[in-house]
Amino acid sequence: MTHEDYKELLAAKALSALDAADARALNTHLEGCADCQSEMVELADTATLLAFQAEPLEPSTSLRERILASVRNEVRAEFRSDRVSPEVSQRDGNLLAFERPPRNIWSSLGSFGALAATFAFIALIIALAILWQKNRTTQSELARLKAEMKQTQAQLDYEHAMAELLTSPDGHMAKLAGTNVAPGAHAMLAYDKSGHAMLMAKGLPSAPEGMAYQLWYIKDNKKMPGKVFTPDAAGMGTLEDQIPAVARDAAVFAITLEPKGGVKVPTGSIYLLSSS
Repeated sequence: MTHEDYKELLAAKALSALDAADARALNTHLEGCADCQSEMVELADTATLLAFQAEPLEPSTSLRERILASVRNEVRAEFRSDRVSPEVSQRDGNLLAFERPPRNIWSSLGSFGALAATFAFIALIIALAILWQKNRTTQSELARLKAEMKQTQAQLDYEHAMAELLTSPDGHMAKLAGTNVAPGAHAMLAYDKSGHAMLMAKGLPSAPEGMAYQLWYIKDNKKMPGKVFTPDAAGMGTLEDQIPAVARDAAVFAITLEPKGGVKVPTGSIYLLSSS
């Protein structure tokens, strides 16, 4: 069998509905296929959930009526055949009656039971597939929420560290305002006398492919390059850097759009600029 053939057997295995030969073949395949092992675990978990959560499924009213009508007709036919005049054979002047042995009505009802079981099994497979899909969707949503929570926690940790730097005895803060190419942007740069700096920028446009924003330290018209950063989808970006010693007093800070690896001399437009 091909890999896809084995994948089609996974749902049946989760319901313990495979015959012995298929079960052995699938078990052998699972020993060497990590993809099928992972899907088998998901199906087994979903089958367990289904056992506790799935609501009973019944055939529709019209289907039930057709099945019961078929059974009633078969029972009436059996009843009529049992009342037919006995076959008579004349031997030695005597009449001998041979009656047909009555048929067991449960044999007729057995077909109804098998049909009902088939419909129940099909309904179970459908419910299992739906629940499995919902389970995978829920897992994807949980993964997304975890990623958002992790990002939010990282942002809170950064803001907390920045606040500690800003409120330290030798802490300083510089505000950067957006220029005409980014009027809605703004940033804050916190640093101490050792030159340790933390930047938080908001409202920046998304950087084009291969480009990033670069921080600059400007002192006496000398432009000293800082690190580069890329904002997220919301236009927020952060970075930590070390301010050159000559730029720790009365320097101007700027942010330009440059090639992603950064440059030694600014070439792009200024998006954020502090006051002198």
